[in-house]
Amino acid sequence: MPLACSADPDMGLPPLLMVHGLLVSRRLWEPNKSLALSFRRIRVDLPAHGDSGSPRSAAEAQPEYLVRQLDALRQGLGIERWHLCGQSFGAGLVLRYALDLPQHSGALVFTNANAALRHDWPDELKEANAKRINALKANGADALRGLPYHPVHARRFPADLRAALTRDADGTDPDGLALLLGEGLPRLSVQHRLQELRVPAMLINGVKESKFQPIRNWLSRMHPSIGITDLEGGHSVNVDCSAAFDSAVCDFLGKVPL
Repeated sequence: MPLACSADPDMGLPPLLMVHGLLVSRRLWEPNKSLALSFRRIRVDLPAHGDSGSPRSAAEAQPEYLVRQLDALRQGLGIERWHLCGQSFGAGLVLRYALDLPQHSGALVFTNANAALRHDWPDELKEANAKRINALKANGADALRGLPYHPVHARRFPADLRAALTRDADGTDPDGLALLLGEGLPRLSVQHRLQELRVPAMLINGVKESKFQPIRNWLSRMHPSIGITDLEGGHSVNVDCSAAFDSAVCDFLGKVPL
């Protein structure tokens, strides 16, 4: 199941892997075009999203497999080491990539990612996730817009980006998404492994996502080596505060040679 990607031409700039979250596509990074001045951006579509194929089994929807697919992409592009950037579900994947493959990781930037840093799954979250999976299985594409993170509901996105991401989200394979929700999301958390992290890392936190702030504060207390930059955005802080996001990414990654 190869991952579709858009890779900038190799102009000798440091490569930067960029991984989006659920129910969007690699188009999510369009507001961050200024990063192309400093990095060779490799923007991937998650399985079942955009131009990527869907997982064909439970195993293909699990984070360990997805990390191996990201590394296969690295090898196919002839890259020895790259910087990592992830949003939401994608943040969980790049955190795991850095933990599993530090020899191929430069520095790491990630955004708000509740599932990636969750200590456990309360019963109410398990029930809500199960209802979404059942709706996808029963109603297919008609269930997509009922998901709370469908970009049609995004209040802070520019209208043109919201419209484009909505079209992409409407094309998401519902069966593949159900597999990611059932097999990937509950296994995404790396909270118990953060003490193993050996690459420089920074969270760019959207402070307007209130439910993530307790996790942000826990991270600050328990893992002070992971830097935190707070911006006045929400869950998709790279869109809400694109200029400040790009500046923070460049400042941080620019200090870590590949």
